[in-house]
Amino acid sequence: MSVLLRNARIGLYYAGPKHWVGSPDAAADLGTIERAAELSRDENFEQMEIVVDCEDPVCELVLPLRTKKEPGNEPALTHG
Repeated sequence: MSVLLRNARIGLYYAGPKHWVGSPDAAADLGTIERAAELSRDENFEQMEIVVDCEDPVCELVLPLRTKKEPGNEPALTHG
């Protein structure tokens, strides 16, 4: 199993600092979903998704990541 980070907009995979590739085989295996999410957050990546590849063409899990919202931009909660 491998855990990859992919730019959802352009379809390239993270392979290292400032290095993106088109093939999942050449991408950096980040090991865990948590590490992939941390890397995306730390680098302020946008439109990213975590791809968990179970080494079976039928078994690929894609987890979209939301971008971090700036404080004050959250919708107001109302109680009725």
